[in-house]
Amino acid sequence: MASDEDHDPSGVERRTYLRGITAAGAASAVGLGGLSAVSGSTQQEAPQQNQPPITAEFCGTFVPGPQVRQCIACVEAQEDCDEVSPLFPLFTDLTGQCFTPDEIPEGADYVTLKAGQFCYVAPVEEGVTTFCLPPGSPDISNATFYECDSDDPQPALMDFKVTCDEITVTTMNIDDGTELTAEVTFLDADGEESTQTFTATVQNNTATFTLPGDLNPTRFILTLNDLVLDDQHVVAQDAPCTPEPPDPPEPEDPRIEALEVTCDAITITTTDIPVGETIFAQVTFVGDIVETYNVPVGADGVAVVPLPGDLDPSFLQIVYDGDILFNANVQAIDAPCAEVPPEPPKPPKPPKKKKKGKKKDKKKDKEKLERKKRAYEKKKRECEKTKKKHEKGRVDEKKLEQKRDAYEKKKREYEKLKCE
Repeated sequence: MASDEDHDPSGVERRTYLRGITAAGAASAVGLGGLSAVSGSTQQEAPQQNQPPITAEFCGTFVPGPQVRQCIACVEAQEDCDEVSPLFPLFTDLTGQCFTPDEIPEGADYVTLKAGQFCYVAPVEEGVTTFCLPPGSPDISNATFYECDSDDPQPALMDFKVTCDEITVTTMNIDDGTELTAEVTFLDADGEESTQTFTATVQNNTATFTLPGDLNPTRFILTLNDLVLDDQHVVAQDAPCTPEPPDPPEPEDPRIEALEVTCDAITITTTDIPVGETIFAQVTFVGDIVETYNVPVGADGVAVVPLPGDLDPSFLQIVYDGDILFNANVQAIDAPCAEVPPEPPKPPKPPKKKKKGKKKDKKKDKEKLERKKRAYEKKKRECEKTKKKHEKGRVDEKKLEQKRDAYEKKKREYEKLKCE
């Protein structure tokens, strides 16, 4: 898949973007002046802050599924991280090469940036508020913060399975008997959208939501009280759920006469758009992958958007001359397009150790010592904050002891490595 721009002999230009492009960024990037602003954090191309931004390192290919799981292997591979716990809120609908959150979650040790189908990881350091990708990378689609060896692991969604009849979720750190809520968007055979809300109770880290069975699920949002655990475009493994594959929703703009969506292409039949004019089609695929295509209108008034074939299109926006002509959920008539279930790529392998002699790699030793130092200093700050809260009666003795033990553990690890 292209990371910047591909030129096709048919005249189609393809560029990788994210679901949600800021109005200013879209106009400068691909001429999508009519796109609305996203609800994610503001992105900066030239961030202004006290400390220079950290450049995240490429660490592998994402794993399909919930956001917290997509790039978690990158954090699990870190030497100073035994147990990994995701932190909230999750950051979605991002764009650009740099990510500047309004606030970094307390206790964060690492952040992962998902860009296209790739993952990047960066340490969270005091005073640094912006994280960027290496030059030439796809744009950022989501960001997730993680804490190592947390004293208070957060609830999380670790896996899900979607069929016509049910959505089954696998959870972590959620007690049995806890109720979860799923808001699901459906398409019927005529392309009419509807949204329904379902509840299910967690038992043994699993909860199952019963669906109507005769509607096509296209998106679901999972919540625990007011906490959003995940927000995903989906397709049922046994699609279509309707007797006939769903048509796209009826276009509101008369310049779009008809739409056909398959795994391999989107065919747009237009009226009153001159031959040779360019239509911009932004396609969101299951897995939070978004591409924008510049498509010329042919002599017959038809514009064809070529698709990868092995990704499921789930949302389509069509823009012409600054006007949004179509903006709705879609599903390929031959869905599912991806392999079912998708084969998750192998997590990145740790670097191989050199076998020659006992000569130490001073650079790696220094980097490891720095990581241990950061972890120790972080636990120290947390312990000091908890001690002040304890003095004010805001936390109990047990919580203070947990923070003190965690601090002492990291201190011993750092001092041991320092003496080697």
